[in-house]
Amino acid sequence: MEKKAMAIEKINAYMQKLKTMEKKFDPLPHFTLHKVLSQISPQFYIKDELTQIEKVNHILCQEANLPPISQSKEKRVEVVNDKKRRRPNNEDIIYDGERKVKSKSTIRKKPIIRKKETMLSPPPELPSHVNNMIKVLNGSDIKYIMCKELFKSDLNYYLNRLSMPITQIKFDFLTEIEKTTLETRDHEGKPIGIKVIVLDPCFNEFSLFLKKWNMKTTGIYNLHQDWTPILLKNNFKENQKLDIWSFRINEKLYLLLNDNETHKIEENRELKNSTGVSKKKEE
Repeated sequence: MEKKAMAIEKINAYMQKLKTMEKKFDPLPHFTLHKVLSQISPQFYIKDELTQIEKVNHILCQEANLPPISQSKEKRVEVVNDKKRRRPNNEDIIYDGERKVKSKSTIRKKPIIRKKETMLSPPPELPSHVNNMIKVLNGSDIKYIMCKELFKSDLNYYLNRLSMPITQIKFDFLTEIEKTTLETRDHEGKPIGIKVIVLDPCFNEFSLFLKKWNMKTTGIYNLHQDWTPILLKNNFKENQKLDIWSFRINEKLYLLLNDNETHKIEENRELKNSTGVSKKKEE
């Protein structure tokens, strides 16, 4: 019995010693970690420990003149939820830091302006003198290409080319083989052209190359090489308009430049001269 009593005394003394060795809970050394864990997983703490964490949080926020972390979080959640619920009006502006961002409803889409299809517009009447010349050359497959207004770049001897924007082309005048050739590029990436015969308003013949340049949104046909001799032969001016016609002789492509306004003026002069001569004869 005495041995049993002595053993119990030793066990009690050992337990008492363990109690004195236990460390008290101190939330300060790792306060941020304790604060986060207490909100996410409070089951890891006893009630007294949670109370100590809240007291330390309250003291720290008072010293920094800030609301308690738990309260600020609740307010932040309310603001976020409010933003989710509220739909901005047309005049609302949402502030993202210092940057102003207009709400999607205030962004107005620009109306899409569709260009009128030039392919549907009727071609002008083929002038009689042009038709007669094509008949003399035994030409066929006559097509109206476009009305070309001459710009400074078209009259520049150094550039040596006449540009024809594809968007202004009225009727398709090329064969499928010719289109494929115009899309082909050489080893330097430059377009390969097709040889054409060009007739100026006085029906002088010139040999040029027709090439296609692809731009970002559209393409341009250029009459390249030996365009300068045509400029030297004719007194073309800026803003002058030329009707461009195409026809074929034995499948060979011809382009004809017609200055319709100048020809009308010459016809009027001839009519005046003829009427003047007839009046003199009558007198």
